[in-house]
This record gives sequence, C-alpha cells and structure tokens, in this order.
Amino acid sequence: MLKSKNTNKTTLVLVVSVLAAIMTFGPSVSNYHSVFATNGVDSEQCKDDEDYYEDHEKACDKDLRLHYGEDYDGDFGSKTIDDDDDDDDDDNDNDGNSASQGIGQSQSSKQNSQVVSGGDSIGSGNNFSFQNQENSGSNALAQDGGDDGDGNSARQGIGQSQSSKQNSQVVSGGDSIGSGNNFSFQNQENSGSNALAQDGGDDGDGNSARQGIGQSQSSKQNSQVVSGGDSIGSGNNFSFQNQENSGSNALAQDGGDDGDGNSARQGIGQSQSSKQNSQVVSGGDSIGSGNNFSFQNQVNTGNNAAAQQ
Repeated sequence: MLKSKNTNKTTLVLVVSVLAAIMTFGPSVSNYHSVFATNGVDSEQCKDDEDYYEDHEKACDKDLRLHYGEDYDGDFGSKTIDDDDDDDDDDNDNDGNSASQGIGQSQSSKQNSQVVSGGDSIGSGNNFSFQNQENSGSNALAQDGGDDGDGNSARQGIGQSQSSKQNSQVVSGGDSIGSGNNFSFQNQENSGSNALAQDGGDDGDGNSARQGIGQSQSSKQNSQVVSGGDSIGSGNNFSFQNQENSGSNALAQDGGDDGDGNSARQGIGQSQSSKQNSQVVSGGDSIGSGNNFSFQNQVNTGNNAAAQQ
C-alpha cells in the first residue's frame, strides 16, 4: 500500500510538471512557427522566384498582400513592390496641379478731322475707314491630379475687344459742300474658346475650374458742321458694319473615387455697340446734311458645356 501511494504521488508530480512546461513553452513554439511559415510559404521566394510563385500562387498572394499591402497589385509578372514610403511619384501623393491661362486681344481705330475755313468748305473734313478686324484665341488644358493628390485648379480667360471712332468738325464762313462726313466700312469678328479636362484621381481633393470669355465691339461716329452759308451734303455719318462674337467653354471633370467632388464656373459676356451723332448749323440752306446711316449685322454666339463625374 505504501508503494502504491508513492507511485501515485510521482505520477501526479510528472503530470503537473508536463502541464507547466506546456503552458510555459507552448506560446513560444507557436510564435516560432508563425515567423518562419506565414501562410505556409516563403515570402522572399514568392517575391523573387516566379516558378515558386506559380506553384503556390494563392498562398503567395496572401503572403505578399500581408507584407506589402497596396504596393502589391496581385500579379507576379507586373507587381510593383515599393518598400520606400518616401519615394517621389509624380502620379501618386502629389500636390495637385494649378494653372492659369489668359488671352487678351484688342484692336482700335480712331479718326479725327477738324476744318476751320473763312470761305467755302468743299469736300473737306471727311473721314473714310475700310477695315477688317479679327481676334481669335483659344486655351486648352488637361490636368491629372494623380492618386491621393491635392486635386486640380485651373483658370482660363479670354478678353477680346474692337473699337472704331470717327470725329469730324467743320466751321466754314461760306458754304459747306460735301464736308464733315464720316464713312465706315468694317468687319469686326471675335472668336474665342476654352477647353479643359481634369482628372482628380482617387482619394483626391477634387477639381476646381473657372472659364470666362469677354468680347466687345464698339463703333462711334460724330460729325459737327457750322456753316455761314448753305450746307449741302455735309455732316453725314455712314456706317456699314458686320459685328460677330463667338465664344465657347468646354469642361470635363472627373472627381475620381472617394474624391472631394468638382467645382466649375463658366461665363461668357458679349456686347456690341454702335453710336452716331450729327450736328449741323447753317446760315443758309441745309440740303442732304446732318444724316446718320447705319447698315449693320450684329451676331453674338456663346456656348457653355460641362460634364462632371
């Protein structure tokens, strides 16, 4: 009986010792295997050995994704693994793009005639203008903000103007015949276009764009005749004009996935103006004098187009 009791005590001590050993070294053994056998494959061979990768493709994919995250694209033949988080990349993690484009165009024509005569004024102080004025301008821009960038910002502007002025003044002590007249034959054309494409990229700060076109045309005629005698065919204004403004803004924006959206402003301003003024003072007869003639074709065309995603 004594021997049996001793044997039971010895067995109990051994069991307790084994359990203690398992509790002490068990976690270490488990960690040891996890270090050298992640997903049951070797990371370096998955990365560098194509044959090894093909034989263990699923396990290698899991292993490489675990180690390299988004830097691994899931294809051995084209995978790009970048261990340097500070590597500069123009397409990723950039500061976005900012651009300003501007076009300014102007044309101006001025005529001034002044006549003072103690006798007759015949065929004097007349202004003749034969002109073709054309302005044409275009801005084109494409921006790619890249992934995780600060988005794109762009401004495009076109300003175009045309101006024609005629002024005639005649003072005659005698007759004024065919004097102090203004003749204008003009073709004025403005054409401008802005085109912009923006891609904000994934997780970017979105796109911001402003497009503006301003176009104006102006024609002014002024005639003043003071005659001590007759005024015949004097102090007249003749205007033959074709005025055309054409402007278009085109915009395409893609805010990308999880981006901050798009913001766009488009504006077109177009104006045409024609003014005529005639003043005749005659001590005698006034025949065919102080008339204003205007023959004009004025056309404004504007178009704004925007597509946002």
